Amino acid sequence: MSTIKVTNLSGRGGASPNLPDGAVITGVVTATSFSGSGANLTGVANTDFVVGTAITMATGNIANVNLTKSASGAGATVGSFTGVTTYYGDGSGLTGVGETIAPWHYNPNVNNLLSKVTTGIGVTFNKKIISGSGTATLKIVNAGVAGTTIQSWGISSCTFGVTALTFDDLVSNLTINKTYQVDIPATFIDDSTGSSYVGTAWTFATQDASFTMYGWGRNEVGNLGNNNAGGSQARSSPVQIPGTDWQNFQNSPFGDSNDVLATKVDGTLWSWGSNNVGQLGLNQPTNTYQSSPTQVGTDITWSRNRYTIGDGHDANHAIKTDGTLWAWGDNSNGELGLNQGPAQLARCSSPIQIPGTTWSKLKSGYHEVLATKTDGTLWAWGNNQYGQGGHNNTTQYSSPVQIPGTDWVTPIISGGNVGGCIKTNGTLYAWGRNHHGQLGLNDVVLRSSPVQVPGTTWSKVSATVSNIAHALKTDGTLWGWGNGNTGSLGLNQGGNFNISSPTQIPGTTWSDIGSMNYGAGAIKTDGTCWTWGYNAMGQLGQNSEVNRSSPVQVGSETDWESISGGDYFFIAVRKDETP
Repeated sequence: MSTIKVTNLSGRGGASPNLPDGAVITGVVTATSFSGSGANLTGVANTDFVVGTAITMATGNIANVNLTKSASGAGATVGSFTGVTTYYGDGSGLTGVGETIAPWHYNPNVNNLLSKVTTGIGVTFNKKIISGSGTATLKIVNAGVAGTTIQSWGISSCTFGVTALTFDDLVSNLTINKTYQVDIPATFIDDSTGSSYVGTAWTFATQDASFTMYGWGRNEVGNLGNNNAGGSQARSSPVQIPGTDWQNFQNSPFGDSNDVLATKVDGTLWSWGSNNVGQLGLNQPTNTYQSSPTQVGTDITWSRNRYTIGDGHDANHAIKTDGTLWAWGDNSNGELGLNQGPAQLARCSSPIQIPGTTWSKLKSGYHEVLATKTDGTLWAWGNNQYGQGGHNNTTQYSSPVQIPGTDWVTPIISGGNVGGCIKTNGTLYAWGRNHHGQLGLNDVVLRSSPVQVPGTTWSKVSATVSNIAHALKTDGTLWGWGNGNTGSLGLNQGGNFNISSPTQIPGTTWSDIGSMNYGAGAIKTDGTCWTWGYNAMGQLGQNSEVNRSSPVQVGSETDWESISGGDYFFIAVRKDETP
């Protein structure tokens, strides 16, 4: 048969031509289809696939090769191909595969010098993993060498989530500005075939946790810190306060005092809000206010731990990292603790040191102050009209006077002429005014010295001038007592009533509490924020002005960390996980 050479081939009328069997056609470059088997075609530029029962390929790198098992289940054989990245089937017959379990993401990141101390520890892998055996460890690095073990995790102390491994929470907080090493041994993780991961270790350095801060509710003197003020500037949902490096804060829940104190990661102290008697510590004229955060002096050694700021009614206090205690603002009841009465020092608009260098925690109240020292002693001074000084008398003191005992931990009630403190064994003691049952002692009898509140394992307590108290236990339960007006106790009860002993608010996952005038806010372990009580100024953050007698969630965010209530407003912080 002769060869037919053409560049354009068509039949009569443009139809496809009929060619005799065995004809050879060359030079056709635009053909898009043919009939027949195509077994003898050559020079074909693109073939999508080849159908056959067996394929033999030369050794080398081949892309876009899809090998499929035959109907009988026989496996395809591939030899010496280094560029194959995908296969089909279960891979049980593969040999010489170089892939191993490899980490995709470390938490905290490898050699990340900006890891937050609040971060969790875990690692994500490139394939499914299951538990193996052994113990993983967290060690502190000294002079570049991993030394003392901080915590260990067995298999039962970890969560395996397909490709993710997460270690249970740390038993104790990490130390800031330190380097740590995580060690996962070779047998700790297996893949689905039982092959063990080769193991890994990585280091990370810690820094202080920091937070973004939000405020909502009353804002007549700029207490929300948003650079505006006035009754019309109240906010019924959270609005961010400038800054992303906040760490510790406190705001006054007393009377008409609306000021806020907060520290940053760098150890600076900031204040805003009401300044009618110099309580912002800014050395400015009185009867003014600041509607945005303003730094107090130039010092960078203010303590950033909780309960080291005391925001009282027109008098404020704060502790520095060296254990010194400082005060400023009103001194009409000797609450500045400087052994000077009103006739000597009526007020002070910048911090002045109170004698002593071992102060650890404090709480400023309506006109009184409670503070502990590192030796476990508890001290009180200021107004004592109702025995709220805990001295078994009603004598007013203008300098710190010790309350008996050396096992006090956290002074956490000091509002509405009430004092109180938790001891090292988790017991709670209260004293002072009690006309609404706000001492939680199942009566309305005034006490001028500490009396134990029923129950144990108390961890946090918050109280306000409106004679309400809320407290957390270590098991995550939340309790309320005192004045129940406007649903302020969160017990789903309306009207005016008093409860004189701790009564549980539903739930067992509460982690923080902050009482407000006639209401409260709380955080759960899942990072949600909840509020209840009086709401005429939108202070519940519900984008409404409806009172609530039981907890209602604020927004949908799940990264809230802590909350503090003021005079019809709240300040709360969310975790800032930005490196």
